[in-house]
Amino acid sequence: MASTIYEPLRAAIGKGDAEFVDAQEVVTALGPRAFGLSVMVIMAPVCLPMPPGVPTVAGIILAFFAFQMILGFKHPWIPKSMRRLQITRTKLLNAIDTLERRLKFVERLAHPRLEILTQGFGSQLVGIALLGLALVLILPIPFLGNLPPAIAAGILGLALAQRDGLMVLIGFAATAVAIAFTSKLAFAAIGLLQGYFS
Repeated sequence: MASTIYEPLRAAIGKGDAEFVDAQEVVTALGPRAFGLSVMVIMAPVCLPMPPGVPTVAGIILAFFAFQMILGFKHPWIPKSMRRLQITRTKLLNAIDTLERRLKFVERLAHPRLEILTQGFGSQLVGIALLGLALVLILPIPFLGNLPPAIAAGILGLALAQRDGLMVLIGFAATAVAIAFTSKLAFAAIGLLQGYFS
C-alpha cells in the first residue's frame, strides 16, 4: 500500500532510466521537506544488512546534514564531492520499502501538530539529536548496534517531513534509548576484547 510520506521519496528515486541514482538528484526532487525526507533516505540502507562501511558513510552524511540544521539552513546543501555518491535505484527502493515497514506503526500516527518543534530552534534541536546519532553510526558497530540509531533518526526525519512536533518528542526518546543501547553494546564488546587479550 502506497504511503503519502514515501511517495515523493519513491518518485525522486524512480525518476529517470539510469541504473544508479546520485545524492543531488534525490535531494533536488524532494522539495520543501528535503531535510526530513533526506534523513529517511540516508537511513534506509542502514536498516538492511549492508557491508560494514555503509553505516559509517551514512553517519558521515547524516552528520553533514545535522550540522546544516544546527546552523539554521532551510534546505540541504551538498558539496560537489558528495553529489555523485551513487546507489542502484533498485537497492534504494528496496531499502525505502524496509524503512516503511519498520516505521509504519509510528507513521500512521504522524500529522502536523506542535509544529514549533519542527522549525526554527526546534529544528536545530533535532539537528543536535541527529548529530549524536550520526556519531554513533560512524563507529564500527555490528548491524544490531546500528539499527536502533538508524530507526531513531528515521523517526526524527519522519517528524520533520510531517511537521509533527509530538513525533519529534518520540524521536528524542528513541534517540536516548538508541544511544544508551549502543553504548552498552560497545562497552560490552570492549570488555570482551580486553578479556580475550589479557
